[in-house]
Amino acid sequence: MSRQLNVRVSETFARTLERVARQTGRPMAAVLEAIGTPALEEAEADARFEAEAFAAWEAYQLDGQAGKVEELEAIFKAGIAKAGAAARRRKR
Repeated sequence: MSRQLNVRVSETFARTLERVARQTGRPMAAVLEAIGTPALEEAEADARFEAEAFAAWEAYQLDGQAGKVEELEAIFKAGIAKAGAAARRRKR
Protein backbone atom coordinates (compact mmCIF):
# COMPACT_ATOMS: atom_id res chain seq x y z
CA MET A 1 0.00 0.00 0.00
CA SER A 2 1.35 3.42 -0.84
CA ARG A 3 1.03 6.60 1.14
CA GLN A 4 1.02 10.17 -0.08
CA LEU A 5 3.41 12.66 1.51
CA ASN A 6 3.57 16.38 0.92
CA VAL A 7 7.17 17.56 1.03
CA ARG A 8 8.48 21.06 0.44
CA VAL A 9 11.66 21.07 -1.67
CA SER A 10 13.67 23.71 -3.47
CA GLU A 11 12.74 24.66 -7.02
CA THR A 12 16.09 23.30 -8.23
CA PHE A 13 15.46 19.94 -6.59
CA ALA A 14 11.95 19.74 -8.05
CA ARG A 15 13.18 20.55 -11.57
CA THR A 16 15.95 17.98 -11.32
CA LEU A 17 13.56 15.34 -10.02
CA GLU A 18 11.11 16.03 -12.84
CA ARG A 19 13.94 15.85 -15.42
CA VAL A 20 15.26 12.54 -14.08
CA ALA A 21 11.74 11.10 -13.97
CA ARG A 22 11.18 12.08 -17.61
CA GLN A 23 14.58 10.74 -18.68
CA THR A 24 14.04 7.39 -16.99
CA GLY A 25 10.34 7.12 -17.83
CA ARG A 26 9.52 6.53 -14.17
CA PRO A 27 7.16 8.42 -11.88
CA MET A 28 8.77 10.98 -9.59
CA ALA A 29 7.70 8.92 -6.57
CA ALA A 30 9.57 5.89 -7.91
CA VAL A 31 12.71 7.97 -8.50
CA LEU A 32 12.54 9.42 -4.99
CA GLU A 33 12.02 5.99 -3.43
CA ALA A 34 14.91 4.46 -5.40
CA ILE A 35 17.23 7.27 -4.32
CA GLY A 36 15.92 7.66 -0.79
CA THR A 37 15.78 4.04 0.34
CA PRO A 38 19.57 3.52 0.49
CA ALA A 39 20.02 6.91 2.17
CA LEU A 40 17.39 6.06 4.80
CA GLU A 41 18.95 2.64 5.42
CA GLU A 42 22.35 4.29 5.89
CA ALA A 43 20.89 6.88 8.27
CA GLU A 44 19.25 4.12 10.32
CA ALA A 45 22.52 2.15 10.44
CA ASP A 46 24.37 5.29 11.57
CA ALA A 47 21.80 5.87 14.32
CA ARG A 48 22.13 2.25 15.51
CA PHE A 49 25.93 2.53 15.50
CA GLU A 50 25.81 5.75 17.52
CA ALA A 51 23.37 4.23 20.02
CA GLU A 52 25.58 1.16 20.44
CA ALA A 53 28.69 3.32 20.84
CA PHE A 54 26.96 5.49 23.44
CA ALA A 55 25.76 2.42 25.35
CA ALA A 56 29.28 0.96 25.27
CA TRP A 57 30.72 4.25 26.54
CA GLU A 58 28.17 4.37 29.37
CA ALA A 59 28.98 0.77 30.32
CA TYR A 60 32.69 1.57 30.33
CA GLN A 61 32.13 4.61 32.54
CA LEU A 62 30.17 2.49 35.01
CA ASP A 63 32.54 -0.45 35.36
CA GLY A 64 35.80 0.68 33.73
CA GLN A 65 35.98 -2.50 31.70
CA ALA A 66 36.93 -2.18 28.06
CA GLY A 67 36.20 -4.69 25.33
CA LYS A 68 38.60 -7.40 24.30
CA VAL A 69 41.04 -6.69 21.47
CA GLU A 70 39.18 -9.11 19.19
CA GLU A 71 35.89 -7.30 19.80
CA LEU A 72 37.45 -3.91 19.06
CA GLU A 73 39.09 -5.20 15.89
CA ALA A 74 35.72 -6.53 14.71
CA ILE A 75 34.09 -3.16 15.38
CA PHE A 76 36.81 -1.29 13.47
CA LYS A 77 36.68 -3.81 10.60
CA ALA A 78 32.90 -3.34 10.32
CA GLY A 79 33.30 0.45 10.41
CA ILE A 80 35.94 0.39 7.68
CA ALA A 81 33.74 -1.86 5.52
CA LYS A 82 30.79 0.47 6.03
CA ALA A 83 32.86 3.52 5.10
CA GLY A 84 34.17 1.76 2.00
CA ALA A 85 30.66 0.80 0.90
CA ALA A 86 29.45 4.38 1.40
CA ALA A 87 32.40 5.71 -0.62
CA ARG A 88 31.67 3.28 -3.48
CA ARG A 89 28.00 4.32 -3.51
CA ARG A 90 28.97 7.99 -3.71
CA LYS A 91 31.29 7.36 -6.68
CA ARG A 92 28.41 5.99 -8.78
